[in-house]
Amino acid sequence: MIALMSVSDDNSITMLRTLSTFCCSSISSMDADTFMFSTFYHERPVRTIDLQGNEGDIQHKLLPNKKYGQFKSACTYIFSTNTLVFSDWDQDTVYMCDLTSGEGHVIKNEEIVRPTRVCAEPAGTVFVCSEGTSTLVQVSQDGEILMTHDVDMEWPYAVSLNRDRTRLVVSNWTDEQNMIKLFHVSR
Repeated sequence: MIALMSVSDDNSITMLRTLSTFCCSSISSMDADTFMFSTFYHERPVRTIDLQGNEGDIQHKLLPNKKYGQFKSACTYIFSTNTLVFSDWDQDTVYMCDLTSGEGHVIKNEEIVRPTRVCAEPAGTVFVCSEGTSTLVQVSQDGEILMTHDVDMEWPYAVSLNRDRTRLVVSNWTDEQNMIKLFHVSR
């Protein structure tokens, strides 16, 4: 199930609607009516769903055609370049798939070990949580590693930018000490 919620200026959370779907691991907005989500235990690792609950498949030559276990993959979408970004935890790999041209980049680097969640700026810069190195890896839209950031936490798991792209939040997932950290983004 996917729960669509709204957060007000005073941080009140309101449930808008729920969408029934197969096992959803991560979700990203494609436009006002359609979302892209990564799956687990499904033959297609990335799917789409609209507000009416209609589902579709995402296919790309770089995208592995296999079933992923829970927490083993994630995706995000870059609207400005019509690009799917997909992380593969088992293969230590991030795929950047241009859905318009069919081209893309496979990012496999010693900086990216057990990638978990990913997020992207509208301009195309991608942030990857690298659980195996306890860092946040910044990747250009061309697939080049720009910078690696020490986030001073074990096993970073999730990352997100706020709407005006001035703050980045990173959280981890451990049995001992869960943390959420807020970073200011300089331009």
